[in-house]
Amino acid sequence: MESLRFDISASRALKSAKELAAFCREHEIDVIHAQYPAENIVALLSKRYYPRPNVVYTGHLTVDGGAKWRIINRVFTPKDKAVIAVCGSGRDALIRNGVCPERVTLIPNGVEPNEGPRRDLSARASLGVGEDEFMISCFARYSPEKGLGFLVDAAAKLRSLTDRPFKCVICGDGELFGEVEAQITRLGLESRVVQAGYRTDTAEILRASDLYVNSSSSEAMSFALLEAMNEAVPLVVTELEGSCELALDEDLPCGLAAPYGDADAFAAAMLRLLEDGELRRRYSENALARVKRDYDIEKLAQKVLETYK
Repeated sequence: MESLRFDISASRALKSAKELAAFCREHEIDVIHAQYPAENIVALLSKRYYPRPNVVYTGHLTVDGGAKWRIINRVFTPKDKAVIAVCGSGRDALIRNGVCPERVTLIPNGVEPNEGPRRDLSARASLGVGEDEFMISCFARYSPEKGLGFLVDAAAKLRSLTDRPFKCVICGDGELFGEVEAQITRLGLESRVVQAGYRTDTAEILRASDLYVNSSSSEAMSFALLEAMNEAVPLVVTELEGSCELALDEDLPCGLAAPYGDADAFAAAMLRLLEDGELRRRYSENALARVKRDYDIEKLAQKVLETYK
């Protein structure tokens, strides 16, 4: 399958739109699926040069885009075939940011459900985590909205609350890697927080984990949370609507939530799951059951196909 890579910066938007139109014409493409606002605008501009494709846009952000994006979205998004929100808070954020409400449809993210828990501690050795240590994992870019500095503060609080050995393993890279590393050193957490860098063995890491955490200050619906649930790992999340949608279901709860910025509350939530094995077991079972009930990728694919049609 061929791919096309182009610059989507504002200064090159029209040139990129022409390149995209030529690519779509050559390959007789019927649908362009954009995943972020700037890509959506380039896709819609490409229809000036080749009108055949329908444009579908999925919104993954819940941040306020500001007056500029509200104006841009009001002008352009009525031309989208559909705009997909991955959660209720994502839908509300899209509309607040000027996206045409009549175009918005809610289709949650999805994964291929596992048949059952696949516990496996073999990944721990490469991460420096002992078999008797409580393992907390987090997959995130080192960017401000992911709240990794807040997570490190919560880990420091957790250390003061328990004598049980634990390791918080952060997988990812990004511009704040060095800043977070310095914070870990300053707080003396080198034996408690592991910066594992970019990893491709995320499923194996989840199977070795006792708890998965998401410390974001803004996010629609984290795909990593779904992956953790699919490996039957309980959750601790910040009180974002999309995250709470996953963790705090009335019938099948699989995690706890705490306010972003409240390191004491986040640490207390982690401590509760560290100490309560029965709650952890119940949340583990619920996590996988919830994926099978609500987030099966087959259901997602069918809904997306219906949207394309």
